[in-house]
Amino acid sequence: MTVEFTLDEIADSLSDLDVAILHLLHAGGNSAVRGDVIFQKELFLLGDYIERIGDDADFVPHIFGPYSESAEVALDELVSLGLVRRSEGGYTLTPDGVSVWEKVCSVFPTDESGAIDDFKAFLNDLSVDEVLLFVYVTYPEYTKESARLRDILQKRVPLSASLYRKGKVSLEKAAFLAGMNMESYLDYRELPPGLCKGIFRLLS
Repeated sequence: MTVEFTLDEIADSLSDLDVAILHLLHAGGNSAVRGDVIFQKELFLLGDYIERIGDDADFVPHIFGPYSESAEVALDELVSLGLVRRSEGGYTLTPDGVSVWEKVCSVFPTDESGAIDDFKAFLNDLSVDEVLLFVYVTYPEYTKESARLRDILQKRVPLSASLYRKGKVSLEKAAFLAGMNMESYLDYRELPPGLCKGIFRLLS
């Protein structure tokens, strides 16, 4: 026997973590979150900024850096409920997912909603290696179980330069990610001006 729930009933049953995931997927015009690694890292940065989400997600060190089993389970349940679509392109909201998001999005005040949009915009067009470099170096306490740490650190200088060219990090942050002082980093190569985006106010 299949038990069906109305969208109102589903909306009423969602936790703050569920709503955060819906909001993350809805951000950027419902653009796809490109796979599990990107999803986990976007939610990790979000949870670092919004304490109650971080507490609910309970991120721990894992083979790809910070990982939340609670977030993985919540995402799978949202897929099962028909609110999230999983495809080769990643995760997106279904029409029912958008409808439920509209019912629950007020859980987050304007500043938190803006932060969710910013974190998705910051990471969602980066390569997995670029994302891992940023997270690994910024949050080294989550790298002790990582299977990719050595590989990422071997590529940290060109990856940091790519992040700077894309306007994702300041020159100072790029040098930090590269593991170099500013003088040495400037000598590495001539870097074109970067455009610092609104994410800096959240990560400073």
